[in-house]
Amino acid sequence: MSTRFQHALTLPISGLVLLLNFIGTQSAFAQEAAPILVSDQTFKLTGSDEYRFALAEGDRLDLRIEMLVGREIREIEFYQYPNYPILRDYNMDQVLERSFVAPKTDVYILRFKEAGMGKKVCRFTLHRTPASPQTARMDTRVTWELKPSVQYQIARRKVATGKKMELVSLGGQVTVPAGRMGFVNAVNAYQFTLPPHTVRWAYRLSVGQASAEARKNDAETLAQLLKTTAARAAPVQPETALAAFALGMAIDLTTSSSGEDVEYALLDAPNVPVFFDKGQYQAFIQQKGVSVDVQRRYSPLEGTYFFALRSDNWVNAIDVHVDIEAVTEEPVYAEELYLMNRE
Repeated sequence: MSTRFQHALTLPISGLVLLLNFIGTQSAFAQEAAPILVSDQTFKLTGSDEYRFALAEGDRLDLRIEMLVGREIREIEFYQYPNYPILRDYNMDQVLERSFVAPKTDVYILRFKEAGMGKKVCRFTLHRTPASPQTARMDTRVTWELKPSVQYQIARRKVATGKKMELVSLGGQVTVPAGRMGFVNAVNAYQFTLPPHTVRWAYRLSVGQASAEARKNDAETLAQLLKTTAARAAPVQPETALAAFALGMAIDLTTSSSGEDVEYALLDAPNVPVFFDKGQYQAFIQQKGVSVDVQRRYSPLEGTYFFALRSDNWVNAIDVHVDIEAVTEEPVYAEELYLMNRE
């Protein structure tokens, strides 16, 4: 840090004692918390520039100001609105670094004053280290026009802070009757409901004995996959190969068109009777001659849907097994502090 002139800031005794008390009582949370960037600004000085922030009581504030082009800023002020001084410095010509504590939850202003003709470009960064979990999440923006009579209050709101990922397993079995030489409509449907917040899902349709063989092969594939670094780093540990596939992992699952097969279509409710009547239905996907089929889907998502099934076996009914793994991402909310204008 280098300045041509530096002046000590004289505070009222009560204010100085208040600041010392805050510094001396920083909680264990504040000692362990990581600094949060409040602002990083590069700007051209234009006589007088100011930046406003809402800061929480007990915040440790770290301010760094540096000249990028030109020499000397005539005056720098950091104060609690409307006029309680925290920092004042004059004729800064290179770098200024200061740390201090916010005495209360309030609006704070960083102001730069300049006089002269030369072009001057500055940059400042302001970080805050919250004093407690209650103040860790705070909106530091001041979104209203400050007036001498402004009144505001500390308010709270819920904000999305992330997403919680889970795997939801669905599945069952449905029997498609035999055609009986054309006397029976060899169709059926399997209904399922994807849970709220589904972002993608995977399914396996398998017919008869092919189901057991496919599951056995996929279990062996999963065992090998779980030994890899990528699998260990996954946000959710899959319990089945189909779940790993739904998560997006690179895994080859068993598919087959040999043995007993089925025709199927993924439909919404209005299209199921159209499928049964061999009409022109609208499907998300349709496949023919499938013994084992595996697909990953990004649509449709949450809601109720159907696998409509048709068999060409005129003698024997077939059992179709359905396995589904849905990936959900439920928003996680936290409470955020902010200053709200009462006007």
